[in-house]
Amino acid sequence: MAAAAQVGQRLGPSAAGWVVALPVSLAIAVVAVTLDAGARVADTMALSAGTHVPAQILFAVVFASLLPRRGLFLGAAGGGIAYVACGVALTHVPAGFAVASAVPALALAPRVMPDGRPRPAAQTRRRATALTCAVSSVIVGAAVLTSRAAGPQIAGAVVAFPTMSMTLAAVLAIRDGRPAGAHALAGLVRSLPCYLVFCLVIVLATPMLGLAAIGLAAPACVAAGRATWRGVPVAQQPAPAG
Repeated sequence: MAAAAQVGQRLGPSAAGWVVALPVSLAIAVVAVTLDAGARVADTMALSAGTHVPAQILFAVVFASLLPRRGLFLGAAGGGIAYVACGVALTHVPAGFAVASAVPALALAPRVMPDGRPRPAAQTRRRATALTCAVSSVIVGAAVLTSRAAGPQIAGAVVAFPTMSMTLAAVLAIRDGRPAGAHALAGLVRSLPCYLVFCLVIVLATPMLGLAAIGLAAPACVAAGRATWRGVPVAQQPAPAG
């Protein structure tokens, strides 16, 4: 989160949204659930999280479209409803179809998100950073508790909800204006290929490697990140004085 704040000040809210959407909380949740319930449960949770990438995309598109015109509350509510509705619909289709449908959605979604070069974000206060870090801890705890109470499929849906991205978008919208929040959501959409790749590698490698699968998933995520970062709109830097 500290890295996202620094990136936002230098490169703008889209870049900050890209950083904060990387699957760091998911990786920690995979470790926690593996230690708590075993590799098979964590593997099922990761598969469920991957199948919810289309729901994450719909969340970002709806939130970003409503935020500038209708405000933060209606934007966040609309995005949340869209995520839940899409997530429920995805439970009725095979996991492979849900993952496959994410690929064209990831290619098309950036075209309907805010573009152009946003302004650099203002300096992030420590309270805002602490809040988002606390949200990340809540995500991990929710993943463990939900896997115990409702099973790994529901836990995957919970951990896949873009809580940190929503929090960042809200902080930026309040502090820097609604367009900044919408740009952060554009960064989320461009970061989701990294999330999907991480999930798929965990699903494929965990049955053989257990927790060591993260050692394969992390480099795969970084490789996807190098490709997706090129499309992130960065802020226009002010001309040097003199």
